[in-house]
Amino acid sequence: MKDGKVSMKNKIIISMIIAVTLVMFGGCAKKENTASNTQKQVIRFGMMSSTDVIPLVIMNENKISDKYNFELDLQVFTSAKDRDAAFQAGELDGVITDYIGICMYQNAGFDVKITGITDGDYILMAGKHTGITDISQIKGKSIAISENTLIEYTLDTILKKNGLEEADVVKEVVPRIPDRLELLRNEQIDLGLMPEPFATLALSEDAVLLSTANECGLYPAVSAFSIGALEEKKEAIQNFYKAYNEAVTYLNQTDISEYEQTVIKAVGYPEEMAGTIEVKPFRTSTLPLEEDVLDAIGWASSKGLCKPDLSYEQVTYDVTK
Repeated sequence: MKDGKVSMKNKIIISMIIAVTLVMFGGCAKKENTASNTQKQVIRFGMMSSTDVIPLVIMNENKISDKYNFELDLQVFTSAKDRDAAFQAGELDGVITDYIGICMYQNAGFDVKITGITDGDYILMAGKHTGITDISQIKGKSIAISENTLIEYTLDTILKKNGLEEADVVKEVVPRIPDRLELLRNEQIDLGLMPEPFATLALSEDAVLLSTANECGLYPAVSAFSIGALEEKKEAIQNFYKAYNEAVTYLNQTDISEYEQTVIKAVGYPEEMAGTIEVKPFRTSTLPLEEDVLDAIGWASSKGLCKPDLSYEQVTYDVTK
């Protein structure tokens, strides 16, 4: 009987140990499941060096993306062709592109939506050898461009805003921006239309500023995501724009000396320009105006780059909804 009582006690103790163990392991499993559920989604984003990317780089450097529970995988490309190939292959969720690029994506059957604006500019300059000091003097002058692209669209818009026609300048097709800069430097071309850092380099060598896209009310570069990414990672992309706007607030309220090295690396300025770089205020992200998008669609369709009936609703997506 005594042994039996001890055996019964042991059974009770063993049962209690098993019960406690199950609770402990059940709790651990629950914690693991919770951790798995809150795992950060990765946003794979493609970009080329420009002033547009500064808020994105700041998002990572200041760990703002951590606050909004996503990981930003920034991938830098040296050519739009390589960026687009990666995007269409599904290796990227989103990119910095432009109105004309969006039209071409849609024309190719790749459903990409404009989800935000960016703040890059494109600077029209005259070579110092030309003697040109005003945009009204550029008739008959040569300019190097990339054909059927954002650059050509921007040029045509600047010309129109200044009372000039597309035929008033002689367009010469030079695909690579560094080559266009060299042609301007070597006095083999009269005019240049370039983004940063190339514009600042040309102006530092006495090229003459004539006009800019932003001065004409044109901000043609945008951020965009594939419809697949928007459906799969909608909450993370919503948080991406919250983090973007927080980065913009930081940039607009902080002296550039605090983040100048980030700008130099992100945009590609020469290190010797430290202390002289200026950054214009950034805008918080929103969708672009319908009339701006439709103007670009009209231009692109006239070049055979998309269908003329492409609508604003087809190419935009409001991530706030």
